[in-house]
Amino acid sequence: MMIEKKRELRKEIARRKNEFSSMQLIEMSSSVIENLEKLEVFQKAKVVLVYYSMPDEVDTTHLIEKYKNEKNIVLPIVTKQGLIVKEYLGEDKIIVSKYGIKEPMGDEYLNYDDIDLVVVPGVAFDKNLNRMGRGKGYYDGLLPKIKAPKVSICFDFQIVDNVPVDNRDMMMDLVVCETTVY
Repeated sequence: MMIEKKRELRKEIARRKNEFSSMQLIEMSSSVIENLEKLEVFQKAKVVLVYYSMPDEVDTTHLIEKYKNEKNIVLPIVTKQGLIVKEYLGEDKIIVSKYGIKEPMGDEYLNYDDIDLVVVPGVAFDKNLNRMGRGKGYYDGLLPKIKAPKVSICFDFQIVDNVPVDNRDMMMDLVVCETTVY
């Protein structure tokens, strides 16, 4: 029952995303990123774990470039064992994974206690700070290892009344969208 509810919600959010062009999603992303940048937890963070966005997610590419010299930016990498973290050393030190995700080359970042903020993607969220991802459990495996606040960023249309969750799903500390912060 839970799996089916999540599958249906993922389909619904995909349908909503398809109502917007790539350019519209990028434009909408700027409002989300501005709201993230206003947060005290972001402003004070020295080490930020943020994802390198895929085309259907809130665009983080400008955020990464903007803060690469001010903050230590670390990015998640998908491996067979789950997500690991690597430091972002610039656009010229990026490869594209078999999943089509841009990933930094170099050594694994192991100083999880030094991470001040985690910016987490997701498919759907609710006002109770529940998050539903793509269904692989990658972030649910990584996030318990990191003590830093977990902040998801999303488009307004990704906020739903109730996200189906189970005991493996991690709650967020904040959810930031275009028009508000939960």
